[in-house]
Amino acid sequence: MSLYRFFRAVFSPFVRLLWPVKILGVENFTSLEGGALIICNHYSIADTLITAVRLYKKELNVLAKHEAFKKKIGKWFLTKIGAIPVRRGEPDINAYKEIMRRLTADKKVVMYPEGTRNKAGTHELQEFKQGAALFAIRSGKPILPMVYYEKHRVFHRNYLLIGEPFMLDKYAGRKHADIIEEATAEVFGHMNEIRTEVDAIVEAKKGKALPKAEADS
Repeated sequence: MSLYRFFRAVFSPFVRLLWPVKILGVENFTSLEGGALIICNHYSIADTLITAVRLYKKELNVLAKHEAFKKKIGKWFLTKIGAIPVRRGEPDINAYKEIMRRLTADKKVVMYPEGTRNKAGTHELQEFKQGAALFAIRSGKPILPMVYYEKHRVFHRNYLLIGEPFMLDKYAGRKHADIIEEATAEVFGHMNEIRTEVDAIVEAKKGKALPKAEADS
């Protein structure tokens, strides 16, 4: 058993107890073959812990801020679980190469395109960074969007909607400066559609049976 699977098995009961989540559209994740960019809105570290326990059974290729790797124990743990250090707010060629390496190796790379946590806990998506669009275009891999309904609260059921994967191949071969803003706006648009959808589903289904396309907590 890998160290990642060991930690996943140990922490799974606690994560499920603390943050119970209904996952809608789980078939969009399980049917996705090969490499992909998994993008999600970002409220807290629970975003990653929940999906690690519920979705990423074998490994976790998630982007994490470089500062989290400064201490030896943090660096050791994050490296063992597959996290990729990224220097925020500046070009990071090492992170770029590592992300591309994993995508071309058909890994599923997880990133939060808002770039930082939504500390206010609002439903509105924050402005997206350009990384998701850039990597999808250059790797030729699909993007799989996911949106949490709200900020996590201990022992309070939350919802995660996984949308259908989409491609940005129409931008391939065009100059970066000409298309990156347009492509990022398209990624944001897809995520906003999922945001609107999960809001409507949850508000309509509160206290009622959820759709079949879900994974029970």
